[in-house]
Amino acid sequence: MAEINSFFIAALLAFGLAICCSQASTRPGGNKIEQPTSTATKPGADHLPITTDPRNLFTLTDAEKILGEPSHLSDSGWYAPGAGRENSPKDSVLPLKKLASSWRCAYETNAIDNKTGKTGIIYFHVEEYPNVSSASAVYSYYKRSNETHAGFKELYGYGDEGWYGNSPLFVYVRKANKIWGMKVNRMTSKTSSDGFDQVVKKVAANF
Repeated sequence: MAEINSFFIAALLAFGLAICCSQASTRPGGNKIEQPTSTATKPGADHLPITTDPRNLFTLTDAEKILGEPSHLSDSGWYAPGAGRENSPKDSVLPLKKLASSWRCAYETNAIDNKTGKTGIIYFHVEEYPNVSSASAVYSYYKRSNETHAGFKELYGYGDEGWYGNSPLFVYVRKANKIWGMKVNRMTSKTSSDGFDQVVKKVAANF
């Protein structure tokens, strides 16, 4: 997983960002749709509620635990179904992904790491599909696309199904009709895999 494969390209495109995580941030332009602050819904056979507001699932404190140094919210946003989805010929599940509403955010370190010459950055997103079958199809597609990469392993007990990669650090989890993912897009010498694992457990427990 050291190289950006088709999934990560799609993920990076999907992680275009813009409103507020734990503090406000906006960017002009784009097709951002602001939604109510709470995404909790009445539970049903195909639709389970997220127990925590998505903006509180992954915070600046969580990002700094993973990135290993002071950081800031670089962007975030709510997206209505179909919004913020650039076309990709390699992404065969794009029609399904366009059915999902989503919330995404990114944090970046305040300074360049002296050893790697990079600023660390981490992305987090939540997607809600109209039904379980759509979410399951999207999850399965990305799992198949990545399961042959070094560092890939399945996760159990974090949702209905999930997988993890370590180069770069990445997690992708489905629970009922919702999917959440977290990726350290630029790892530095200060990136903490232990911190990543701790935050993954925290998010899963509240999702």
